[in-house]
Amino acid sequence: DPASDTGFGVIESNGELVSAATVQRALCDGDVVHVTVDSHGKPLDLGRTSRLFDRRQREALAVRDGGCLWPACDRPPAFTEAHHTKQWKRDRGKTNIADGVLLCRFHHLQLHNNHWEIARQQADYWLTPPRSIDPAQNPILLKSKSTLIEHLRRRAAG
Repeated sequence: DPASDTGFGVIESNGELVSAATVQRALCDGDVVHVTVDSHGKPLDLGRTSRLFDRRQREALAVRDGGCLWPACDRPPAFTEAHHTKQWKRDRGKTNIADGVLLCRFHHLQLHNNHWEIARQQADYWLTPPRSIDPAQNPILLKSKSTLIEHLRRRAAG
């Protein structure tokens, strides 16, 4: 809460954890997005009424994912698109935070055009390559690039 000078935040341009006092100073030139997360650092959910993720959902995804989730990609949230892990048409997927991930345009197209898949197992997301890349289709754990979420996970783990 920047008004009370308690807690911490993240400034998107560099992804570093900053104090509430630093967030307060940054308010002169920007805006604050309040996102409530559970004890595991997972943004709380905001169904099938809309195919596109709304602004609040994208903000929650940005907090959770920290940018494009594709391994070794460094694109920040502002340069990403929200992808349904359960495809809207094929799987009758829902536009829920838990079923969405952020991918940059390049990796979003790579996923769809080259038959990669992303699946959620509890709080983790796994990228499965097509057989042409990996005949065994070994899934790859996708890790959040959010310094805030990683900080909360470490703190929860003790």
